[in-house]
Amino acid sequence: MMKTLNLYKLWQVMNKLSNKMEELSEKYIYVSLLGVKSEYYTYTFEYFLDYYSFKIQDGTIIVYNDDNIAWEDDTNSDFSYVPIELLEMSDEEFDIWMEKEIESLLAEQEEEKIARKEIIKSEIERLQKQLENL
Repeated sequence: MMKTLNLYKLWQVMNKLSNKMEELSEKYIYVSLLGVKSEYYTYTFEYFLDYYSFKIQDGTIIVYNDDNIAWEDDTNSDFSYVPIELLEMSDEEFDIWMEKEIESLLAEQEEEKIARKEIIKSEIERLQKQLENL
């Protein structure tokens, strides 16, 4: 178990992941390297420390801000998830991990897209039969 957390390294990792997501989004490629509930954007280290809280759970660092929003009945609900192993990787290992993760996420998106198409095709067939029976 990790006894100390290198917040500076964590900040660097999160910025690299955030920058990569931004770079990909400019090419209309959307992946969530920090988790689907992440609102993280590249910040200064000082802001990062002031704004976020940290928790380690099951080999993952959860970087979050769930503070209440002033004058609203809502919270920030900003949760990012970073595997602890990323903090121990060299830059080269990190880049390899990131590319594999992107490939995996894109493959998952493609599988979901194919499944949605099949559902839509089935729904069209059902509606065509229903239309014929009118």
